[in-house]
Amino acid sequence: MPDTPFPMTLAEGVTLIGEPCGGALIAQRAALNALLARHNWPKMRQLANGKPILDKGHCSLSHGGGWVTAARSPLPIGVDVEASAERLHTARRRFVGPADQPILDHFGDNTETLCRLWTAKEAAFKVFGEGVDFLTGLQWDAVEGERARATATVQQQTLTVAWHHLAEPAAWLATAVANT
Repeated sequence: MPDTPFPMTLAEGVTLIGEPCGGALIAQRAALNALLARHNWPKMRQLANGKPILDKGHCSLSHGGGWVTAARSPLPIGVDVEASAERLHTARRRFVGPADQPILDHFGDNTETLCRLWTAKEAAFKVFGEGVDFLTGLQWDAVEGERARATATVQQQTLTVAWHHLAEPAAWLATAVANT
């Protein structure tokens, strides 16, 4: 197994774990459960909408792009991981709107940036478990380096979004954490 950047601490009390994982969906879910067990994460429950929760704190899970990841935080958190793919250009009209121009300006209008936008919006959706429209749901307030601040328009909640490029296999990972 190649070296990975995991586990990583993103901020006070925010932990992210992950590892490469290929195969079918059932294999990815098994790998995610094994990852959680190896890191002694507490048992999670699911809300009716499928959002995982902890008795104390918040968590989020993701699998995609050849990776499985999990994040936990004292604040609401979402995580998503995906590989850059040309299919994002086909789906672009469903998730890239005028409010996304600051991200396009900062990173360039290309496949990698589309993947960043997709993962950020998936992660933001996971913060709330529902109610984030992928086309109009985020208003980008500031972009600096590999981080951005956005407002979830329906919830009127500010989020901090961070991106990490993962190698072997190449993928983008986004975390979104609600600001208090």
